[in-house]
Amino acid sequence: MLCTIATTSSANLQTTSFFSSLTPSDWVQISGIILSTTVGFIAILISIFTLRQSNKMIEESSRPIVSVYTSTFNPGMPMFYLVVKNYGQSSAQMLEFKTDFDFSNCYGTHNSKNYIEDLSKCLIAPGQSKTCYLDFTKINRPVRFSIKYKSAVKTYREEFILDLTAAASLPVLKYATKDKELLSISYSLQEMILKNL
Repeated sequence: MLCTIATTSSANLQTTSFFSSLTPSDWVQISGIILSTTVGFIAILISIFTLRQSNKMIEESSRPIVSVYTSTFNPGMPMFYLVVKNYGQSSAQMLEFKTDFDFSNCYGTHNSKNYIEDLSKCLIAPGQSKTCYLDFTKINRPVRFSIKYKSAVKTYREEFILDLTAAASLPVLKYATKDKELLSISYSLQEMILKNL
């Protein structure tokens, strides 16, 4: 027991003598080392944080952005389309496209194929859209969409509710040409110009 106490007190004595033997320049050098190590550590942390933020910004600016909306086309008679478009800067590989509404009686064609389901199997390039003709008079409530798609590096999932028929039949003024046989062409050209406004 006495031996342990003697060892501890001698260690304290050596530590005290070490610190008391340091000159002011030694203290300045030790302080400089501690300060430069701290600054270096903080700089590494800032670099890591900045790199992560840059990666997030690059990902957000280059990711696919898939939107679902409706559009009407009126070359003499109203036509209603469901549009799925990629507004992003990279391709979107669709993995899932689900709705809580049965569109089977709403397609412009009469067969048993579920065309909306095909959207879960396609690739949509940047700026590309997929359109599906629908009879909007048969859509009687808002529709919940659940879509899942991926880029080369990340998978995205979105859920939203859309009232597809909202503003589906707004009045639009159009002028017919003098010759009746050109009426359909005139309407189509006016519609194209209107869509680009």
